[in-house]
Amino acid sequence: MDHPSVHFIGRMLPYYRFTRFLAFPSISILLFQLIATSIIGCLLAFFLVNPVFSSVLHGIVFGIFVFFVPSVLVDIIASLILLKDDPPFSFRRFLALSLFSCTTWILIIILGTIGHIQLDIFVFPQDPFLIGLFTIIPLRSIVVFSLSSKSNLRKIIFSLLQPLISTLTVSFLVVSKITIIWGAFILATTISIVPLIFLLRFIERQGKRIIKVSPMRIFKAFLVDWLDRKNEMFEAFLKEIGIESEIEVTLIRFDSKSNSKMKGIIVISNFHPGPFLNVGSSMLPYLIQNQFETKSIAVFVPHGISGHENNLVSQEDNTKVISAIKTMLRDCEPSNIASVFKTIEVGSAKVNAQIFGKCLLLTLTQSPKDMEDIPIELGKEVASMAKNKFKHVGIIDSHNCIDQVKMFSEEELNNLRSAAYKAIESSSATGTKIEMGVAKHNFENDNPRQGVGPGGMRVFLFKNSDQLIAYILIDANNMIKGLREKILTSLNDIGIDGGEIMTTDTHVVNGLVRAKLGYYPFGEILNQDNIVNSIKKTVKDAQENLEDVTICSSSKNVSVTSLGSRSLENLTSFMYNIARLVVRYLGILLLVSNLIGIALFI
Repeated sequence: MDHPSVHFIGRMLPYYRFTRFLAFPSISILLFQLIATSIIGCLLAFFLVNPVFSSVLHGIVFGIFVFFVPSVLVDIIASLILLKDDPPFSFRRFLALSLFSCTTWILIIILGTIGHIQLDIFVFPQDPFLIGLFTIIPLRSIVVFSLSSKSNLRKIIFSLLQPLISTLTVSFLVVSKITIIWGAFILATTISIVPLIFLLRFIERQGKRIIKVSPMRIFKAFLVDWLDRKNEMFEAFLKEIGIESEIEVTLIRFDSKSNSKMKGIIVISNFHPGPFLNVGSSMLPYLIQNQFETKSIAVFVPHGISGHENNLVSQEDNTKVISAIKTMLRDCEPSNIASVFKTIEVGSAKVNAQIFGKCLLLTLTQSPKDMEDIPIELGKEVASMAKNKFKHVGIIDSHNCIDQVKMFSEEELNNLRSAAYKAIESSSATGTKIEMGVAKHNFENDNPRQGVGPGGMRVFLFKNSDQLIAYILIDANNMIKGLREKILTSLNDIGIDGGEIMTTDTHVVNGLVRAKLGYYPFGEILNQDNIVNSIKKTVKDAQENLEDVTICSSSKNVSVTSLGSRSLENLTSFMYNIARLVVRYLGILLLVSNLIGIALFI
């Protein structure tokens, strides 16, 4: 079975692409596009049949009164009455649906026109228009039935009202047999609505059996959050399928010796900053940073050993973690011993180790080889061994190299395990004096679309036994391959003896752009030379405020609701399979209904 994080990413990419498709322009642009499409498309169809000026006028009238006016009228009725206050619908999204429907319908009419001219089939414009009903009614029906929480009657009325008004208009504008027009409308409606109701009932039954809740409700909540950034519906669902669990939080606090004021905080936890955007713990690294940072205090929240099964499900759980950190800051144990920084390498694995007070800090990477989330089981093994020797341990998944998502091999995991064990065994305190400098930097307004979260960059610089060590944290989801090594080399040039470049693994950047991973790893879009120069400058800023610090550390288990590996597996697999089922159903329905429609008029 796939590692949960790899499984989750693979299953989520189709939804990321789908929601980008739903990023519609403004109302004014949609209205312009709708009237332009209606007029130009119908004008072209009529002109192809009879290239005279009167055909231009007929096409304009047909486009305005058959497509544009009914669409806008129904969209107004829907937003004010039929589907009022029904997320994720709005007048703008109704217009977008109308634009898509009318564009598709007019394309069918143009294709029917070509058939009329070239093959002498179809009565123009009646037959191409009626054939379009067999595509448009199914499309409108599946959208509203999938997303609306209103009654079935309201959904049916909305699905049929725009095609109904358009058909009424055509029956006045075109000399034809009324029985043919309304017979086609009734047949298209029956083919569209009846199978759809049975399909959705089947999906609901299966969903309640497998994931215990309505899958339509999940999908709707997902879209509401993605489109409107309202996470309440989705988090309420996650609470229902989540499991009670405990996460471990380890904290190291550094205070200035000169004034006893707090200077920096490192918080390492095995919560996972997902699943996406503002849902659950996706923003928790930044929320922690924002809660405790001041002008003179810097906060460092790197990615612990965790996967998507450790996503917290709600803002309420985030608050529990933040409250625990407040307690830990007050009750942490002072101890001013420290050690030099050392790196252990085994195969592709690199583990950095340094002691701060009663806490051993480990950073794990296998850059420049690809790495996704290190399995939780490995983190537990390493932590268990470290606690035989140290009161507290903070284990960081540096999450700093990716080209493609793939699972760790057994050899790679064994290398990480072996390097971590050697680092633990060889770590011992070497002195009591340590200096610390901190600095902060934001990258080009920290744009999530460029792969950078709101937390920007934080630098913690330590001087111990004439050793200058830089810990650099970027609020991002992983890092482009090779950038870590480029940064470390540049830091060596300015006198830095070692360190690590890490990311928070924030998922606020996920799903916003058309990228193979569903997001841009840090450094894929931003200019790498600019990044290196910014980091060097920020490290120099940290060096300017180096001063003696005291250390205290703490660790605590926090009871939360997390997604859990089984819930995650069931959810992603079920939704992925249902999405495939719906796509197949829609393809078959459109094929069958259109074949029936074409057969009626040949």
